[in-house]
Amino acid sequence: MRSLPLASPDHAAQVSFVRTSPYLRAALLLASGGGFTLACILTLAPLIGMPLGLWWEAVVQTHGHLQLFGWAGMFVIGVALNFLPRLRGTPLARPALLPWILGLLVAGLLLRFVSQPLLVLTGWLLWNILLILSGVLEVLGLLAVFYLMMQTIARKSAMKSTTEGLRSIAPFLLGAFSALLLAGVLNLFNCIEVLANGGLVPASWDEANITLGLFGFLLPVALAMSSRMLPLYAHIQPFPTRLLWILALTYFAGVVCWILGILLVGAVFVVVQGLGFLLIGLVMLSFTGYFLYLIRSRIQSAPVASSASRLEMLQKERSRQRRQEERHKYGPYVALIGSAYLWASLGAIMLVIDALASFLSGVSTLPVSVDAIRHSFAVGFITLLICGISVRLVPGLSSKAIRAPILVSATLLLGNLAALLRVGSLLLTPVLPGSEIFFALSGPIGLALILCLTINLWSAL
Repeated sequence: MRSLPLASPDHAAQVSFVRTSPYLRAALLLASGGGFTLACILTLAPLIGMPLGLWWEAVVQTHGHLQLFGWAGMFVIGVALNFLPRLRGTPLARPALLPWILGLLVAGLLLRFVSQPLLVLTGWLLWNILLILSGVLEVLGLLAVFYLMMQTIARKSAMKSTTEGLRSIAPFLLGAFSALLLAGVLNLFNCIEVLANGGLVPASWDEANITLGLFGFLLPVALAMSSRMLPLYAHIQPFPTRLLWILALTYFAGVVCWILGILLVGAVFVVVQGLGFLLIGLVMLSFTGYFLYLIRSRIQSAPVASSASRLEMLQKERSRQRRQEERHKYGPYVALIGSAYLWASLGAIMLVIDALASFLSGVSTLPVSVDAIRHSFAVGFITLLICGISVRLVPGLSSKAIRAPILVSATLLLGNLAALLRVGSLLLTPVLPGSEIFFALSGPIGLALILCLTINLWSAL
């Protein structure tokens, strides 16, 4: 009976949240029971003296896949299924496919979760077959997601404002969902390649798949949605369409260069990969910098006339009261979003440092670990951004409250601590003996983070 408000009919030709909320629930369960649990095992194993071998490498690859395509990917897809049709001003195409797509993706991810570690431990042919089946199911599900999104974008809208809103971020969305589909195809190839590689995906192909998932899909979608939502939250001018197009084209040029540098060998491709680092880093810094510029311009444009000043004071007082009400209801979700962009800026700076090193030295040895950069974006940016946006977005979609605003404060603390320990351990290990303890603690704290978010959102889902 408590789920009846969610089961309302579709409004204004848009699908009800009850049709897409299972994607968010699946993402939380795959994160808490899969990706973050594996991270906890991986970080604690060296500390307690467990022998590391092929099983550890297999769990590393499974953990990365579940985190990108199970936790963050599934959550972003679920939000996009609500966000994109409303932005387009048209109904979602083929909504009857939603439960089938969810079934394909969840089944594929669960088979990956079980089969790859057990394949390394036992060597049984059964796990090989199930691993390949997992790749087949995932690529079918992602192909269906791509089809739904493209069909929805292609529909005509009578509202000029919605058409312009979608047009401004179209390159980010088209590039992102194309990269997601390509990642699904590459994942199937990787699952087949495991047959000849002792249960492990070849390192370069696994790195390419991770790059497509994180930098090809998750980051562009985050930038696209932020460019539409941040101006509304901050009451500033929207991002210019021309600027977004330039940033998108530059960004995906960087992704292509990065992938080429991973898959092709030679000094030339080391420089090409460095160019990819530079382009992506500059786009991330430009996006954050322009947003801060808009905020500063808004602050400096206060009116000077007395009547206008009184009106401005009244507006500020109302804005302050609204912020207090939102903080009381949703907790410090704005601080979560702000800290996410600080981690994105840090990741972008590290990318630029590695790019400059590639140009100057021409060798593949980089001053900043690529793993540290990935976790700065994956844990610091994407995870914290999801934590911040979801506690504000989900209650608005479901008309149900989160469990407790204090859990948002706990999420803010745990999320930043998990990112700090994980990125810090990678940066400090070469220069600070004993920093391995930071690596060990990052896993349990990350698991506590996702459990906290799951408990807080579940009542609203």
